[in-house]
Amino acid sequence: MATLSAHWQRARRGNGSVVLVRGESGIGKTTVVRAFVDDAADGARVLWGSCDPLTTPRPMGPLHDVAEDIGGRVRDLLGSGGFSHEISAAMFDELRAAPHVLVIDDLHWADEATLDLIRFLLRRIGATPSLVIGTFRNDEIGSTHPLHGVLGDVARNPNATCLRLCPLSISAIRTMIGSQPVDAAELLAITGGNCFFVNELLSHEDGELPTTVRDAVLARTAILDEDARELLDVLACSPEAIPDRALPALGVGILPLRALAETGLVERGRRGVTFRHEMCRLAVASAIPPGGEVALHLRMIDALESVALDDPALLAHHAVQAGDTPRILRYSSLAGIHAARTGAHTQAATFFETALTQGSPPTAAEQAELLELLAAELYLTNHLEEAIRTCERAIALRAGDHDLAGVGANHHALSMYEWYNANRAVAERHASTAIEFLEPSTDPVRLGHAYAAKAYLAFQANDLTTARLFHARARDIAAGVRDRALDARLEIMDAAAAYATGDGSGRARILSAIEDGFDQFDELYSSGYSNLVYLDVEQRRLREAAEVLEVSLPLTVERDTPICHSWQLGARGRLMLLRGDWDAALTDAQDVLDSDTAALTRTWPHLVRGLVALRRGGPVASADLDAAWTLANRFDEPLRLLPAASALAEQSWHHRRDDARLADAATLPSRFRASDGTEWSTGDLLVWLRRAGVDVVGGDTSSLADPHRLLLSGDPHGAAAAWAELDHPYDQALALVDTGEPDDTFMALELLDRLGADAVAARVRQDLRDAGVRGIPGRRRATTRSNPAGLTARQVEVLRLLGEGLTNAELAQRLYISSKTADHHVSAILTKLGVDNRRAAAAAARQLGLGA
Repeated sequence: MATLSAHWQRARRGNGSVVLVRGESGIGKTTVVRAFVDDAADGARVLWGSCDPLTTPRPMGPLHDVAEDIGGRVRDLLGSGGFSHEISAAMFDELRAAPHVLVIDDLHWADEATLDLIRFLLRRIGATPSLVIGTFRNDEIGSTHPLHGVLGDVARNPNATCLRLCPLSISAIRTMIGSQPVDAAELLAITGGNCFFVNELLSHEDGELPTTVRDAVLARTAILDEDARELLDVLACSPEAIPDRALPALGVGILPLRALAETGLVERGRRGVTFRHEMCRLAVASAIPPGGEVALHLRMIDALESVALDDPALLAHHAVQAGDTPRILRYSSLAGIHAARTGAHTQAATFFETALTQGSPPTAAEQAELLELLAAELYLTNHLEEAIRTCERAIALRAGDHDLAGVGANHHALSMYEWYNANRAVAERHASTAIEFLEPSTDPVRLGHAYAAKAYLAFQANDLTTARLFHARARDIAAGVRDRALDARLEIMDAAAAYATGDGSGRARILSAIEDGFDQFDELYSSGYSNLVYLDVEQRRLREAAEVLEVSLPLTVERDTPICHSWQLGARGRLMLLRGDWDAALTDAQDVLDSDTAALTRTWPHLVRGLVALRRGGPVASADLDAAWTLANRFDEPLRLLPAASALAEQSWHHRRDDARLADAATLPSRFRASDGTEWSTGDLLVWLRRAGVDVVGGDTSSLADPHRLLLSGDPHGAAAAWAELDHPYDQALALVDTGEPDDTFMALELLDRLGADAVAARVRQDLRDAGVRGIPGRRRATTRSNPAGLTARQVEVLRLLGEGLTNAELAQRLYISSKTADHHVSAILTKLGVDNRRAAAAAARQLGLGA
């Protein structure tokens, strides 16, 4: 209570909070929050919503509970099936406008859209005068429960906390027993200190303690007559409160209601009549005679329909429990469409699956439509193999119905699913087949999207001629129809192609297209961010990429686009690898590889994990590099093949052994023009092939990026300086090694030691010893390489030199960077260390063991 009150007082001063209260079922979570709201939340608008144990959760269920209280835009959006991000933004506006206490009870039953709302508010709650409280059962969330992601966000957020309620102690139980003739130790043994269990058993009036809580609950029903008991059974079949307006339709009179109230098992809240606790409902439900549930659920759904209840998820639940096939089809389909719109894609897939398997759609067209909807949700939730199989079933049905446009549309969908699944050749066939079926049809929008898919695949393969041809065809169609998604898709693709080939305006065009579609932000617009970030990292615009990722990565979670989230997380891992922050790179890579995500997103995470292991001396390097090479060949695209080939060449150099795959790698520079956006990856490959002693077939070095061109033209000092200016410490170190000069190599060893590239540093030291060089610096101690301040590898090096008293100009000269870049590093270091000047930073360097 003190913690909740403290967070509420802080919120009233304009610094809002999120507090999650956790504990086992019956431990008292809801009771504690109610007591806080009653006693402390004075002057605030209290909004209390709950998640319910429906067969499949209803999207944004807790907000529907309070929609009428909130009113305004939130209510309108909920009523019209608005997108989840629109509802979340409107809810945030309410919390920001005036003090609120928003309670979301039983988050363990929450749908994706509700969890996304929590994430959305977490990032912004500090700018409100409001408090958000959630409760959940920690014993009902397994290791894969989506609530764990929210808990991770709470742990990292200074405006959030998680409280755990513990069982009652024996002294507390003695206080509750009072003068009753009950043994406290026995009661503790039976209940485990669970508050609900203790209360139920203490309220039992027969003197002797029942052996189970179920017995205690059912004992309360002994006084009920037949009508009241029947009403209790009807209530037990509904996980939600029964709205007051549905009670007459259920034939419920005042006398049975009064009898139930006297048992203490039920209560009337703002949502209607419900059980006081879920355990009470389950106890009563367990006593319903076998087979009796069907009639109760039919009675419930008839009543809810008669009062025009607009809640397809709830109606679908009762339809499933009643085995009512037509209603299962109708309500599960509607609930799936609504869930997809609100961003609850896992729930949407479940609803569509239920409609298909239990709703028995009567026609091939209806079945095909549901399969297509299900495939789209499976794709978005990273179940690509299932999405592909589902879409193939839809194609067979459309073909049987002679629906050419439907067949073509499914081939178009499969082209994208197969590409994400690293089956490029199959994706190409589907894209061509889609066009074959759609060109004779009268569906120009679908044909436009099929042309766009063909153009996109060609662009990814560096076939810009084909890409421009099909892009132009799609653009001609878009000019004659009104389809916002097609327009946005073509603009993002055209801008990305321009950006990749050196037109800097393409970047602004991509961002503008995303901004124009922000109100309908979905996978299409999120993929715009993904492509932009990938190109920024590929072309070494790391600062720009980091700025985009700060915006886009949270959006991929809030807008529920998990494929884009994994894609961008992999790109950030690559960014961190290039910067020398290898621990952060490994974290991102591991997050992607640990998840069940699309093959598209896994190439760089495999490369990151493999390269860091190779450079540090880890045992799993070759397995990851092999996996990346296999994936890259399945894509057969330059921006995946070239980096994977470079990694194999680096491995060959490091282990001083040949790799038969490098013969194929050596042909890649002649396959892909470096001027078409591959100049950096081509340069990486050419440099590593030279170091590995592999002859290269063709390849134009004149169009490479400066560091590679300088190195390959015989100027490793210039290359080292260029890499230093870009803040790429590992590449800088290897360029210094390439000079062949001992002093430069010693400087390279310092960089490698700072990075923790122990295996590479050991190889370089051995080369120096083999060359007869004396005075080789030893490996720095682990304590010297430690980095408690969270600095990047480059910042650690700058800080060490600050400890030597170097000026910015001297820093720049020593590190082959400009004075402006040196100044930027110093400013960043002062901020991270929390000091005001260079002298204090130098002192910190000495404390960290980084001084001269």
